[in-house]
Amino acid sequence: GNSSPVGAGGDDVVMFFIHGSMGHMQQFEHQILYCVSKGWTVVAFDAYGCGESPKPYDWDAYSHEEQFEDLKAMYNMYKGRRNFLVGHSYGASMAMQLCAAMGGDGCIPGLILVGPGYGPSHYPSKSVKIFRNPVILLQLIAPLLRRGFVQRALHQHTLEQKTVEHQRLVERIAAKQGSNAMHICKSFYMQMEWVIPETIQKVDADVVLVVGEGDKMLPPHNAACLADLLRTQRPQRETELFVLSNSSHQVMQELPSEVNKLLDTFVVRTLKTRRV
Repeated sequence: GNSSPVGAGGDDVVMFFIHGSMGHMQQFEHQILYCVSKGWTVVAFDAYGCGESPKPYDWDAYSHEEQFEDLKAMYNMYKGRRNFLVGHSYGASMAMQLCAAMGGDGCIPGLILVGPGYGPSHYPSKSVKIFRNPVILLQLIAPLLRRGFVQRALHQHTLEQKTVEHQRLVERIAAKQGSNAMHICKSFYMQMEWVIPETIQKVDADVVLVVGEGDKMLPPHNAACLADLLRTQRPQRETELFVLSNSSHQVMQELPSEVNKLLDTFVVRTLKTRRV
């Protein structure tokens, strides 16, 4: 595969963490550490062109097809008896596509979708269309793009930086965004493919959705529409939606304890009710 995995634990319960567009696995650090403390296997990775993975000048390497093939290869390599997919933002879309592609083999009892979205609800957005511009122009406006991302991805409560934790979070997210190469951003965003309703109906797993009430990138209404679609198209499966206050798109970083609690409750309950 084209990704850089990090794993720990056994192979009975496996937690796969799938980051969002131009994100990185460290965005899940609080959830990863929590899952390891529970004795669950953790598989986290940086998609090609993201985090610590290679970043060549290769348009096709960042296509949806290549990214998805990497994800499937990662899953098939590390999957256990019971597998949970934790996806954030575009990673939530990829998680649903992966679950559907597995054909309901029963090995994926649950999905945790954080700040999720799906194709018809918002794509293509203005923030994506900007990447149609030449790379040289994108490089010039990169500081503006980084600043805009931080403002939209974090809640005002976090941006006020009244605590040391919030100050560090704002600094880290700004620094990470600044490290994203514009040739990769352009290649990735121009070829991304969000999950569509026809694929969502094939998601044979229980689903919990978690979204920050102040999310300006994929607003709570987005998650509510997705939750309704999941309930309508898969009435035999459980679907829950949680909207958390004082948080935005990076809700798992802004409210790690709350998200960990929801994750734990969902996984434990699903393991009891969905025998594999």
